[in-house]
Amino acid sequence: MRHPIHILLACCAAASPLALAADSVAQEVGREIGAILAWRMGPEIVEETCRDVDPAGIDARKKALQTWHSRNAALIATVDERVAEIVPLAYPSPDPAKAVTAVRAQVKKILLETISAEGDEAKLEAACKGDANPASMRWSSNGVSQVHNSLAALYDWKMRTRKE
Repeated sequence: MRHPIHILLACCAAASPLALAADSVAQEVGREIGAILAWRMGPEIVEETCRDVDPAGIDARKKALQTWHSRNAALIATVDERVAEIVPLAYPSPDPAKAVTAVRAQVKKILLETISAEGDEAKLEAACKGDANPASMRWSSNGVSQVHNSLAALYDWKMRTRKE
């Protein structure tokens, strides 16, 4: 399993298919949405994925996730709000909630592929065992500065879009 920042970067790079339009602005918005959702969803997906792989670490990862949620509650709420407002603007749909769900599903798919170590069971097991340690980089080095940068970029995009 990769360091959380590598997962974030992988999602940023891979999230460009989220951009339905071919222009670079739409792709950039897709990357920023992918980045904040990777940060938001990654720890939960790791905890869930590792349950079967390393049952001995379930309680430790669950507690680490709860601590991560508590420590980042305000930023999590901000990410959820920004995604809910930006996705319908970036990817117009008759049902904005379905658009948000579809984007989240795409990011989850990318995260699952990345977290599963591309099918290498030994790497996945080692990573899950490492993430059972609350001092693991997964729980202690969480990429908050990148999240703030992406949130700011999405806000700027929203403001420019409103002016046009």
